[in-house]
Amino acid sequence: MERNRILVFGLLLVMVTGILISLPAVRNKISDFLQSFQSVPADTGPKLIERESDKEVCGICHSDKSRDFNKQFQHAPFVKWYCKDCHAPHNVGSGKHEFVVDIDQLCSTCHFNRLDETTYVYQHKPYMMGHCTDCHDPHASDYRYLLRTSPASLCTACHKLDLVYDFPVKHKPYEIGACSDCHVPHASKYRGMTRLPGKQLCFTCHYDRQNELLMPVQHRPYATGDCINCHGVHATPGEKLTLVAGNGLCLSCHYGLNDKIQQGLKNGYVHTPVKEKCTNCHVPHASAKPALLPEARTELCYLCHSAMRPEFEKTSHHPVGNGLLDCDGCHDPHVGPGPNLVRKAGNDLCYICHLGLESTYERLQHATKAEGEGGLGACTNCHVPHGSDYKPLLMDKQEPMCNSCHQSIAKARINHPFGDSYTDPWRGGTLHCTSCHGPHGTDYEQFTLLPRSQLCLKCHSETIDDKLQIHRVIQPRNESKPKTVDTQVPPRDNNRTKVINKKAGT
Repeated sequence: MERNRILVFGLLLVMVTGILISLPAVRNKISDFLQSFQSVPADTGPKLIERESDKEVCGICHSDKSRDFNKQFQHAPFVKWYCKDCHAPHNVGSGKHEFVVDIDQLCSTCHFNRLDETTYVYQHKPYMMGHCTDCHDPHASDYRYLLRTSPASLCTACHKLDLVYDFPVKHKPYEIGACSDCHVPHASKYRGMTRLPGKQLCFTCHYDRQNELLMPVQHRPYATGDCINCHGVHATPGEKLTLVAGNGLCLSCHYGLNDKIQQGLKNGYVHTPVKEKCTNCHVPHASAKPALLPEARTELCYLCHSAMRPEFEKTSHHPVGNGLLDCDGCHDPHVGPGPNLVRKAGNDLCYICHLGLESTYERLQHATKAEGEGGLGACTNCHVPHGSDYKPLLMDKQEPMCNSCHQSIAKARINHPFGDSYTDPWRGGTLHCTSCHGPHGTDYEQFTLLPRSQLCLKCHSETIDDKLQIHRVIQPRNESKPKTVDTQVPPRDNNRTKVINKKAGT
């Protein structure tokens, strides 16, 4: 067991070390540390042809330069006192800095490997003008590449970025002054003098984001490599270097939501993530799901609204989560005109899918007189929106629901049989109120499914020898009425009408 722990610790140490070494700023620090142990400073220029030193001539007057020999990094001609490689001999006391060629071209006579950079589109101004000594000391320096000062302060001596990017969130290379991690100091083929174009540069450090290139749905700035459309390269006010804090960044492009959100803020129907962070529901770079969602639409909603999942597992439920419908079919994920972010208020929401009901239902007393928790004539007075144990999405069994309003019919002494004990002869299944009546409205009185002259015949008739035979209606005998009214319909075997018919011999 102890051995396994040692192995795991060793693997983790190797992984962390590998990640640190891959960072350019860390590599530079390691290089500087190793070079500090060198007994002889490394020459920074090309190899020189051995010749006689100019020390006896130049050193007589320029003895002040001798202190530069104590610096860690020294120009190759300076180390060997090859002063005439750069300087032209001059008269003593002339006070002139005369060079073998024009000063703007002097460095390139040896550093000709940099000449190709003169053809690049983007050039650092000192390099373009040949003012190499603006950044480099021509003799010696305590900093690599003979820089006049530390890399962290050299760039900011001219580029006063701290005045422009005075923001709390800083890019790590910018924060530690490692400008050359992203920029080349002389010239580049790419805008901003970057080492690589677009996202290729970002991926040199943020390589963990490259796998998102394989995902089918990509944010347009990410797909085109324009990381800087959303992120700042130096410092920004937003977390993760976003150009704008909070949802303001998203709304700067998705401005169509602005008006909806402003309206939603007035009536209070705004999805909480819209007010907080869009990234609570969307991933910023790429996803395997539409609309840059981290999960399938309904599964994403369940992450917060987990109490809704059991509703869609009941006997009767809207077809949510099976590919036919998702939560956003009824609810707007951003801003809704009504409570619960529904796409339309009241019954208009239901009519989006149930198109044929509007013309008939609105003529019914159900729509004009029925009161309930949902309001006058609301669909939700009878139906629950998500899931129910009773079909179709009813709050309760049909008969108790109908009886709650139609109490006079429920209390009648003799009533039409209905309930689980009876079968609908017309269409099969259990005989319910809706076997004869259309609860959402029909073109007939008392919203029966057929005209009265045809409705009863659907059950109380049969065809014999191609002729329709109508069952004779037998009136019940005059019997004394019981003192109490029984509102329960007897089972089929004890049905009063059946007994009367049997006695009548029909």
